[in-house]
Amino acid sequence: MNIRVKGKQKLSGEVYPSGSKNSIVFLLPASLMFNQEVILRNVPEVSDVERLLTIMKKLGSKIEWNRKEKEMKIDNSELSFNNISKDDLGNMRGTSLLWGPMLARFRKVNFDELPGGCTLGFRTLFPHYDAFRHLGVKIQETSHGVKMDATKANGSEFWLSEMSPTATGNALMLASNLKGKTRIVGAASEPQVQDLCNFLSSAGVKIQGIGSNVLEIEGVGEFSGVDHSLFSDHYEIATFLAMAAVTGGRIKVHHALPFLFHQINEIFSKFNINIYYKGETAILEANQKIQIKSEEEGRRILTIKAQPWPALPVDLLPIFIPIALSAKKGQALFHNWMYEAGLFWTSELNKLGANIVMCDPHRIIVIAGQKLTSATLEAPYIIRAVVAMVMAVMIAEGESLILNADALYRGHPHFSENLKMLGAEIEEVE
Repeated sequence: MNIRVKGKQKLSGEVYPSGSKNSIVFLLPASLMFNQEVILRNVPEVSDVERLLTIMKKLGSKIEWNRKEKEMKIDNSELSFNNISKDDLGNMRGTSLLWGPMLARFRKVNFDELPGGCTLGFRTLFPHYDAFRHLGVKIQETSHGVKMDATKANGSEFWLSEMSPTATGNALMLASNLKGKTRIVGAASEPQVQDLCNFLSSAGVKIQGIGSNVLEIEGVGEFSGVDHSLFSDHYEIATFLAMAAVTGGRIKVHHALPFLFHQINEIFSKFNINIYYKGETAILEANQKIQIKSEEEGRRILTIKAQPWPALPVDLLPIFIPIALSAKKGQALFHNWMYEAGLFWTSELNKLGANIVMCDPHRIIVIAGQKLTSATLEAPYIIRAVVAMVMAVMIAEGESLILNADALYRGHPHFSENLKMLGAEIEEVE
């Protein structure tokens, strides 16, 4: 799918964000551990959900999805691992989150193909294996996949080798169904991990330390049924705010989870963008003068660095790049410490006339003040990178075309429709 976007436009209005994409790819796998009915509300209609549901139905899940009401009812009382193929598991990173709940449910699993995902760079699976081994899981790696045996697994105390949300989620889900207590030190505390903890707590699992980097879990043998509403998607909330800010519009974002936005709003403020709240609604006023504000007097460059939660999430780093481009002067260094290919796509923005210098695989410098004009850009398979491209062409002169923008729909349901409601001139084309 390609997207045609008119430049020099202003986005304004009110919007309701969808449910969290990252939460749903945790909670759908978690539901596999349940014999009782699971009800999920505020379910986002994204492509990763469709992919997971295909796998779950092959396992034997019975699913009723009311898309209009964003409600899903799941019956996993009769499951079997026998119908899953390597093609089902190899093309989406989120399928690694099936490991923990499948081990909890089946105790022995054989994954013929390791999961893929965005083209961000290498992401090691070692933290998952290491956590499972600490819980007593026997792991045998094959040429393309892995075999796991949790028949003798028990709760234990261990340190995660990396503060990974997916490794934390996997360990948390398996521990929730093991005998004994588990203490995970160095756990990730991202919103999707908090959402998963709340979901499991509702099912009777005793979890202490939710939102912190130390989780203590007391497992249960049988989960009670759950009726759970997902967090709003904090990435989508930040995206709407960024799009309004960069185009000079005024926006209200409802259900905006202000308790999760302290550090994200701090990054906005470094560009002289102010966001305030009325209850759960985030408000950004029109015509804010975007500036690049260095952290210290005498410094000529602003550094924006993604870090583990509760700092700026690495997936949100791209949306601040077009904001920096829209300033009249100044320089901003962006540092993606996690992915060695996470910023290569920014070379496409130079086609618009942007001045972006690639320092090394993890860092770029954006030099503001350049006139941007329309161009045809090639999108990477990275959700927020495509969002950033859309933002950049919206502030350029003329009409631009973004090729192969399908990644948008992995994270943003009804992306073009939502922007049109805010006044955007955007069209999906074949």
